Amino acid sequence: METRNVGIRWIKLLLDPGVSCRPIREDRILAEAMASRGDAKRLHDMSGLSINASLRYTNVVDHPGFDSA
Repeated sequence: METRNVGIRWIKLLLDPGVSCRPIREDRILAEAMASRGDAKRLHDMSGLSINASLRYTNVVDHPGFDSA
């Protein structure tokens, strides 16, 4: 079985009309921030975000108003 990277066209074919890839990516980044327990450097390396953007995601991990359940 051959595996290759997928393109934006393939992803859009799978999504319902009107659904953007952005919320899916943001959710994935937030999930990684939770999994790494707020490791901004790891998030930066994994996602290509700037350190400041990574910090915005990782600051949510310990926020008292955030319920991960």
